[in-house]
Amino acid sequence: MIDTTVFLRDVFQTADQMRRITEMYFSDLGAWLGVPLFNFYLFVCRLPYVADPVGVETVSRPLYTLKPDYKPRDCDDKSVLLASWCHGNGLKKRFVSTSTRPDKHLGHVFLQLENGLFIDSTYPKFANYMGNYPYFRKVTRLEPLTDLF
Repeated sequence: MIDTTVFLRDVFQTADQMRRITEMYFSDLGAWLGVPLFNFYLFVCRLPYVADPVGVETVSRPLYTLKPDYKPRDCDDKSVLLASWCHGNGLKKRFVSTSTRPDKHLGHVFLQLENGLFIDSTYPKFANYMGNYPYFRKVTRLEPLTDLF
């Protein structure tokens, strides 16, 4: 089931892999590409969050992340799903990361569309976000990880 194994040193290298997977495997979404973005976003929000194993960073292609019992499925995997939908529908997007920590360590990733809309499908019911600025109350750092693609 593993397509490739790459040691990911930091959030920027992880984002590079996320972009690669999005561009190579967006067609994994199949019929989901014909669903309106908001409906697909709601579907992705409902997928259970499952953290990566401790000390391991994984990024999965959409084919696997869409499977009901697939693990892990964290913020980067859900972001790849949304980016794949955007890619298949011709929308420019980029991956961004935030920190709420005093040391500004980046640890959360989500999507930003060319029009500035942020899309984050990671958090529990009623706490996901689609809007013009991340909802985090105490953002200490907001960093684009990729250019628009």
